[in-house]
Amino acid sequence: MPFLVVLGVSLLVGGAVYLATVRREEEASGLGFGEDRDQPSERGTAPAAGPGYAYLRVSTEGPSVQDRLQGFIGVVVLVGIGAVVLAFAIYQAGHLIDQLFKSFFGA
Repeated sequence: MPFLVVLGVSLLVGGAVYLATVRREEEASGLGFGEDRDQPSERGTAPAAGPGYAYLRVSTEGPSVQDRLQGFIGVVVLVGIGAVVLAFAIYQAGHLIDQLFKSFFGA
């Protein structure tokens, strides 16, 4: 049951982050230098960059359903692995402290 609580909380936090960052209104952003004449043409080809500059291809579409599902599965797997590693580390720390007390008190 505690694992389901951790999974639920992580999903809620992930959803909140998604809503806060990805889902927003379209707004103008400064992705490059220059004026409007430097914008790509209607055919989709980028104009030649000036000396010392390069045009980067920027995606205007969001991630596909496959990418979102893959990311979700990755988060679930990483949360599970992190929980197992944390539990093992806490167990080993407790075992080390127990051994230390046994050797100190001679029990």
